[in-house]
Amino acid sequence: MYEDIYHVPVLLNETIDLLINENLDRQIIVDGTLGGGGYSELICKRFNELNSKDNLLICFDKDEHAISFASNRLKIYSEKIIIEKGNFADMRLALKKHNIPSVTGIVLDLGLSSYQLENEDGFSFMRNTTLDMRADKEKTLTAKDILNSYSAEELSVIFEQFGEIGNPDRLSESIALYRKISPFKTTEDLTHLIDAKYKIDKKNKMNFLAKIFQALRIEVNGELEDLKSILSDSKDLLQRGGRIAVITYHSLEDRIVKLYFKEKSFKEKKSKYSIDKNDLINPEFKLVNKKVITPSYKEISENPRSRSAKLRVAEKL
Repeated sequence: MYEDIYHVPVLLNETIDLLINENLDRQIIVDGTLGGGGYSELICKRFNELNSKDNLLICFDKDEHAISFASNRLKIYSEKIIIEKGNFADMRLALKKHNIPSVTGIVLDLGLSSYQLENEDGFSFMRNTTLDMRADKEKTLTAKDILNSYSAEELSVIFEQFGEIGNPDRLSESIALYRKISPFKTTEDLTHLIDAKYKIDKKNKMNFLAKIFQALRIEVNGELEDLKSILSDSKDLLQRGGRIAVITYHSLEDRIVKLYFKEKSFKEKKSKYSIDKNDLINPEFKLVNKKVITPSYKEISENPRSRSAKLRVAEKL
């Protein structure tokens, strides 16, 4: 199966069920994180079930491997699809290029694909590879560059903010000392440093390394800024009744999405002493699912990587 080769889409049916608002006449959906094409494939199948024959899917991915793989997977739907190599944060410009003023849905799966973890350099500490971590290989900044050139103070900020690591100065100072002897080149260079400097059991070591790699990956790819950018743009890109669905995998991403949706869907009653005639500050979104959706026990047992996933969906008012 395609999913076994590339990536198993998480909360697939739940996401697409909530993403598509069937009350809208024509569907123009954006898959901002194409990956292996799992969400896009189901979206196209749902298109076939709808009355409108003028539906359109626009897909974005920074990774050439993902685009090549998904393009082959989705070739039977090619007349309904536009595939863009690029960052979903640049969605506004790409849609303008195609003369698409607004869309009815945006889906973002913010997790790493199985392909990235198992085949691309730097994403996993379980394999010894070059410390790269670039989703877009046309970019220049790598994890190796960060470890070898950022000051200890800059590294501490990254590890604390993006990895939520306690006492980040200890880690940053260890890195600064290590690189004086031998520059960081591979994932093993980093794992060996942790083995030498931290006497922790296997489980805690794995959790610690996951936080370190997460922090470096976020910095390399500008992930949180991209997420904030597309959330901000979504209110202008979506038609009334259009929906945005976001699947997150760690607390930093989920907090950004949760707070944005909460802020934009909040009805604030003004003071009774206000001279303004409007009693309410009108929200821009409404929550489609008021309670976050997480994978079932069955899905987690079949795909352990799904265990941290959280789905939130909002609709443009």
